[in-house]
Amino acid sequence: MHRTQIYFEEELFEEIKKEAFKRGESISSYIRSVLKKEIKKKKNRKINFNEIAGLWEDKNMDLISLRESAWKK
Repeated sequence: MHRTQIYFEEELFEEIKKEAFKRGESISSYIRSVLKKEIKKKKNRKINFNEIAGLWEDKNMDLISLRESAWKK
């Protein structure tokens, strides 16, 4: 296991302590479990392509215009 030092704002640390106590866990164990859950959630996130459909609609995206805009000064 790797050891590290993290600084928390006092208010956040108090919340962390309360939650760890409620679960009967040490503060370190609680923080690890929360981080693991968040990382797992991000890994399992599916991309909803409907959210980005039409993003480039009405944009001039041909090769010549892209090159011109890339080399503008």
